[in-house]
This record gives sequence, structure tokens and C-alpha cells, in this order.
Amino acid sequence: MATAYTTSPDAAPMGSLRVRTLHLAPDCTIAAVPPGTEAPATPNGACPRTPDPAPANGATPANPAAMPSSGAEVSRPADMTANGAEPAKPGVIWPGEAEPARPAVIWHDITTPSRGDLGRFLAPYDLPDDVTEACLDPRRYPEVSVFPSGIMVHLPTRHDWDAQHGRYLTVLCLPGRMITLHDEDIPLLDKLVQMIRSGNAPLQASVQALLIFLLDACIDANVHFYMEARSRVEQLAEMLDDTPDAVTPDDILPLKRAITRLSIQFEDQFYCLATLQTLQATALPLTSQREGLRDIMDNQNHLARSQARLEMRLRDLYQFCLLVLQRRTDHRIRVLTVLTAVCMPLTVIAGVYGMNFRHMPELDWDYGYYVALGGMLAVAGGMMWFFHKRGWFR
Repeated sequence: MATAYTTSPDAAPMGSLRVRTLHLAPDCTIAAVPPGTEAPATPNGACPRTPDPAPANGATPANPAAMPSSGAEVSRPADMTANGAEPAKPGVIWPGEAEPARPAVIWHDITTPSRGDLGRFLAPYDLPDDVTEACLDPRRYPEVSVFPSGIMVHLPTRHDWDAQHGRYLTVLCLPGRMITLHDEDIPLLDKLVQMIRSGNAPLQASVQALLIFLLDACIDANVHFYMEARSRVEQLAEMLDDTPDAVTPDDILPLKRAITRLSIQFEDQFYCLATLQTLQATALPLTSQREGLRDIMDNQNHLARSQARLEMRLRDLYQFCLLVLQRRTDHRIRVLTVLTAVCMPLTVIAGVYGMNFRHMPELDWDYGYYVALGGMLAVAGGMMWFFHKRGWFR
């Protein structure tokens, strides 16, 4: 039987909620379903079958499997078109028709700043109180919880590598259903939807495989963030090598803070991955996903080590920048010291001739003024030559 995936309109409004629903079929494909054909959601994640409509006269509804002994086909309802088009509200499957595909996994992606509407949305799922509280009032730290009907993962993400504040994503994994909750738009989820629509879907149509697929996309985004941060650090290093005076510690500190925030996010995500690796969930066992989760952890661990080396590299650049600044300050102090030493004997000579004594040599000499100035210039020039030979101006 051919299978297809179903999707409700992207970001369909439900009060203050924006809900995007994807239905993943057993063959990991997705496709649109006409409005009104989607089965209602149940708390356990199953998609119940649409009941057969009861006749108006109270008779027993027709059973599509029951055929007359003559083999004649049961008559179709009046709203079925003559060319076999699908009715507006299908209720039964008639002989010769293929049963519509049932989704293997339903993914609800919910964006909302309103906790009241979100609480009403989650009410039918009968979640434990602590899990409901964590969904309605998310904390800003990573968390993985196991409850009788599923798993909750709360991990940080970000829209850009140097963003000042991270965005936390809450993932509820229930039998046959995954729900992602967030206050703001997360580009990672949009990219994930595009990947699934383009055929780059999970290998299995299960909630566990979809969760691993989401975590793997997070690691790919982390690699992209790391590459951008490394590029910025290398640009700064080249600038320090070429024009050291053009870089100040104030140019490095914002980059250092951004890389530190990124490292903290990597650590928090690694905590979630390590917790999932040792998780024992009866409702959603992760046994078949251990290998994929281990590969994701190895990649994240390697990324964390690379990020640590990048922090060390930036720390070295910061120390080098401080050294350049110190050298610049030392040079200025050296120049001021030379000027002070040069002016000192001139000040002594000027002080001597500033004394108000009645009898002083050269006061009545016509060339005494010029001789005094010439002597002062000669002393200053000699001292400047001396310091220059000693390399004090370099």
C-alpha cells in the first residue's frame, strides 16, 4: 500500500499558539492531506480511525467488508461523486478503495508566549505535574526527564553563533507523537522541516528516530557556529600580525564573551546527550538508537574540545594584544623620560640666569644672551644624540 505523510497548514493559529503539524508515514515520507481528513489526536499519540456514520433512519451502518452473495458492490452514499472523487467528509472505506495511510509519527511544533493556551493544549495528554510545570515555566538550564508515557528533553539552542541569549527548546516524546515547544521562532526547526520535505528524513519512522534526527541537526548547527567563531578568531589573529596598533582589548572582549557563551551551550547539550545515553525509558526505549546517539555524543565531544582550543587561542591573542599595548605604553614612557632628561640641564641653566643678583658674569656682554642660548641648544642636542645612539627612541 502506498503511504504518504500528512501536514496541517504551517503555523496554524490556535489562540495565541502557532502550531505546525507534520505527519510522518511508515516509509518516512510526508505529503499534504485534504482538510477534514486528519484524524483527531489522542493523549497516547494514536490516531483513531474515523467512525462509520450512522444512517439517519437508525439502521445498522453498512459494513464495507460485507458483500452481497451475488458479488454486487454496495451502493455509495449520495455525496460520492460519479467519477469516484473523494467526498467532503469520508466515513467508510468502500470495496475497491485503498485504506488511507495512517501516520507513524506526528510532530507538533508549537510557538507561543502564552502559558494558558499551552496548558489547554497539553491537558489531553495527561502529563505528570512536574513535566507540565516544566513545559509551562521552562527553566534556563538543561533537563532530561522520564515519565510513564514518554521523555522530556529541555536543551538550549541559538539562532546565531554570537547571540547574547540562547533559546531553550522543550521536546516532548510520547508514543507516536513528538511535541516541540518554544517561545520564539527557532530557525533550526525550520531547517529540519525542509530537510524532511526534501527527502533527508530519519531512517526509521519512530519518535526515537525523529528525536535523534533533531539532535543530529543541533550538532550540525553547532559545527556551523564553531566554524564561524573560528573564522572570526583567525581574522583577528591576522589583523594583530599585520597591524597590531589597530586592535585593542575592547575589540577582543566581545568575541571572547560570545565564544564563552557558545561553549556553555555545547556543555549543556552534551549533558542532555549523556543523560539520554544512559536513559531507561519503558514507554520509548532508546535501545535501537544507542549507536546513533553515541555518534552524536562523539561529535559533540570533539566539538567541545575544538571549542576549548579556540578559547585558548583567543586567550593567547588577548595576552598578545595586552603585550602590544604594554610595549606601546613603555615606548611612550621612554620618550617622555628622554625629554625630561634633556630638559633638566636646560632648566638648571635657565634657573641660574633667572637669579636676581647685582653682579653676574656676561650681563654686560653684548653676545651673552646668544651664547647662553647656544650652550643650551648644544647640551640638548648632545643628549638627544646620546639617547638615540642608545636606542631609546626605538
